[in-house]
Amino acid sequence: MKQKSSVNTDLIKVVFFDARDTLGEVDQPGHLVPFRPSTEKLLEAIKALGLRMGVITNLPADITADQGKEMVLTAELSQDPVSSKVRTIGNFIPRENIITNHEARANKPDPKIYHYAAKQLGVKPHECLFVGENLIENLGAALAGMEQQMKPCPPGREFLPALQGKIGASSTGSGRQFEAMLEHEHLLGERIFACGAAIGNWLRKLTDGKAPPLDQGKWISPPRVKVPTELYRAMAYYVHLIDHFADQVHLTAEERMLEVAVACGMEPKRGQWVFDQHAQARAYWRSLDVAWRRIQTGDPDDRFYALIDFQRTVEAFVYLFIAHAVREDDQVYPEAGSFFNDSDDALVLNIIQHTGASDITPYIGMVERMEKLLEIQNPVALLSHTTQRHK
Repeated sequence: MKQKSSVNTDLIKVVFFDARDTLGEVDQPGHLVPFRPSTEKLLEAIKALGLRMGVITNLPADITADQGKEMVLTAELSQDPVSSKVRTIGNFIPRENIITNHEARANKPDPKIYHYAAKQLGVKPHECLFVGENLIENLGAALAGMEQQMKPCPPGREFLPALQGKIGASSTGSGRQFEAMLEHEHLLGERIFACGAAIGNWLRKLTDGKAPPLDQGKWISPPRVKVPTELYRAMAYYVHLIDHFADQVHLTAEERMLEVAVACGMEPKRGQWVFDQHAQARAYWRSLDVAWRRIQTGDPDDRFYALIDFQRTVEAFVYLFIAHAVREDDQVYPEAGSFFNDSDDALVLNIIQHTGASDITPYIGMVERMEKLLEIQNPVALLSHTTQRHK
């Protein structure tokens, strides 16, 4: 017997999506990174059914309705390998179909925002299907009279094992889906690097020129340096991220990918530098762990030197990994991808999804908190200054 769907598809004219964690991740305020490849496949499927599409999203107070709409419209899905034309969510959903809480004067799950969205598109609530990952928001849609469908976050096995094919292959990109996912994590990594550079700058200002002479033949206690609360909290977030995200999630995923590439014919020596620099980074991180312990629990005389050790170590790591990420993006990912067929790509993507945390959203939240504590406005400029200083 054919199982009956819980959604009455005969009446549906419009499918509304939530934005954050349904269509993609908001990796920084006002920037949406779609899930690849599932978001594009989902939008293509709804378009093929002949249904109109829209978005209903709650925006924070500091993001305007226009900024929120632009965030959704410009979110990049893929790139045509021939024309290099970028495909975005805006190719599927027009600006006027993106409904925000600012315009509706109501936040999900208030039924008012769903009623407002339906009215804006000229349909009745019962002619709409709302798709989101948040149960409470889905219940709000149901109370407003819409059909609703829960969507997993992050996307699970409903898309990833399929043979994906190449998207946007170029001289510096294999077009494989594993590459898009790892480069996505590099975007978050760049923000972590920027926070590390800011922490190093702040610590240097606190300790520069304050160390007592060491050639007097007797111990001279260093000054008591007070670490500002904002800096101390940012350092705590940073240590947590390197211990629980950078290593277990990202570095391990890259190493698993390279192991599969070797099994598919890649020479091991071509990727050995990645393993070596990962080992160097892990050594830096263990050094940061020790310095952080000394800062928290060490005696006053040792605490000063622990701050210097933390500063020097975090700057060494940031400098190494800025170059590391660029070389991976431009060299090792495309080369590894050249040994994969579609099935290999799907296998690697599946392995990556099961390496470390299945959802990096909490770590994105930690980075956002660090950036606010450190008052980082332009991570790119900060990293550029860091690399120039090391030349």
